[in-house]
Amino acid sequence: MAKRRFSDETVARVRRLIPFDDVMFQKICENKATCQEIISTVLGEPVRVLEVVPQDSIGNLQGRSVRLDCLCRLKDGVYVNVEVQKADDDDHEARVRYNASVITANKTPKNTRFKDVARVIVVYITKFDIFRSGFPIYHVDRVIRETKEVRSDGFAEIYVNAAVKKYDDKLNANVSELMDLFTDREKLNPEKFPEFSKRKNVFVNTEKGEAKMCEVVEQFAKERVLNMLFECVQDGGLTISFAAKKANLSPDEFKEQMRLKGFTAPQRTPRRGRAIPKE
Repeated sequence: MAKRRFSDETVARVRRLIPFDDVMFQKICENKATCQEIISTVLGEPVRVLEVVPQDSIGNLQGRSVRLDCLCRLKDGVYVNVEVQKADDDDHEARVRYNASVITANKTPKNTRFKDVARVIVVYITKFDIFRSGFPIYHVDRVIRETKEVRSDGFAEIYVNAAVKKYDDKLNANVSELMDLFTDREKLNPEKFPEFSKRKNVFVNTEKGEAKMCEVVEQFAKERVLNMLFECVQDGGLTISFAAKKANLSPDEFKEQMRLKGFTAPQRTPRRGRAIPKE
């Protein structure tokens, strides 16, 4: 469907994508109504999304930055970070905690009283059963060990997975049916999930949507190479001038892009000769 201004490799990759892939999830989540439908399904109650920023990059002056799949602000001021993860190759709970801490710090204005610190919900969607306990959705609560009392500090973490299907109650059934749309490229469910189905259909079944996906895939590839150059400079393997030339940027532009991405240029003189990643 996509015109031949894209390579055969790019088109073939796009035609294999499902909503669990970052590039497709980013495009789906550019639509507020779709995000609202996903979050309402997971929370088990209707919510109103006021703002959504797909693939939001949030810096952290004291450590690594984070790149969020989809950050939403609800009508009541709560921030909801929706993340998708295909591979079980990391400490996912630590990732959730870190992302939530960076969002909290970034979205809380200076001099805010602690009772008004930004409230954050992380919805972490995986292809695998993260806790291997046979549920499609898990809610991790903050509990006083001695009294068993559940306490809230303004942060909530919810884990959803596509590996387990249960239909014994409304929430489990809704989540299970929503996950079918994440894993099956062709499946739509316009009766139950009209916004998600409409948005997904654009990128799976239309020429215009496929072309947009090709553009995103190519942009992602360029960003990966740029991030590799940033890492090489930060680690001391390349000079800024050499890396900037590889990126077709001026040294000043390269340094500014490094800063915006949360990388830091070393103070010492780097050694030359480190291998350069190929596009």
